[in-house]
Amino acid sequence: MRYNNTMKTIKQRALWRTCGAFFTVGFLLLQFPSASLTPTWSPEEQIRYGDMRTRKTLDELDHLGLRPHLKDYVLRELLYFQKKSGKSLAETLREPEWANKLGLSSGQYKVTWYIANPFELLPRGLQTEIKERNTPLRSRSQIMKWAKLSHFSESWRRALKAALIETTPENLWRASRGKRPFAKNGRFLEPIVVDHGNGKFEVRDGHIATDPRVIPTNTEVLLLVRINGEDRILKVRAADIGGGVRGKHVDLPIHVGPETKPMPDTRLPEEIRNRRVHILTPVRYRINRGQKA
Repeated sequence: MRYNNTMKTIKQRALWRTCGAFFTVGFLLLQFPSASLTPTWSPEEQIRYGDMRTRKTLDELDHLGLRPHLKDYVLRELLYFQKKSGKSLAETLREPEWANKLGLSSGQYKVTWYIANPFELLPRGLQTEIKERNTPLRSRSQIMKWAKLSHFSESWRRALKAALIETTPENLWRASRGKRPFAKNGRFLEPIVVDHGNGKFEVRDGHIATDPRVIPTNTEVLLLVRINGEDRILKVRAADIGGGVRGKHVDLPIHVGPETKPMPDTRLPEEIRNRRVHILTPVRYRINRGQKA
């Protein structure tokens, strides 16, 4: 009997000690949540142990110019969140909370697309007519007057009208000589998407068209856009001014693929359709004041 009572007492004491240990650990976790949830390994150590997602995120942050401004604890928290959620950096930055943590202000913009070099989509005969001109026509009215005097067919004139929505008369003439089109800021236009056909899209940094009252020309910003079902984050420059772009609206250039129908029946690929995109800028920078990012 005495032996049984002694064993019972020992078991009760062990149970109380276990409960006490659990309560103590729980209390410490509540007091120091960041210490328990954030990994203690540095990003370099995570790469050393084969974490390719970490390497990709660090490369993206370096490329976008964000990493030098991040506090070490924010970077570790970001890497831990990505590892836990499986989200890419672009997917993560769609969440306003994470954009703010990385020192970015996020705004939604209406989006349209325009063809970087519509000359390639004009009828062959019309391409030849433009190429045979010794000097470019400078305005839309001049080029349409030239088309009328040259007795171009109605389909050719419709194709010209469609092309002039996308670019300028001078850029059409330049393209007929194998030269790249200019953006409004005087630089060669850099499309952010190149369609290689068969559903293959090359996505890269480049230029966008903006309302300069909202995003001043030559401002660099970050663009969150979805191409072919994948979120991408790009470093872009407001190099162009869209004729129909007003307010929080951006126009994105694409180099169309070989499967694209000629003008005036051109249709852009469904894979690039975005109703809205996100523009990210440093919180310290106000985009509508004309300051440079």
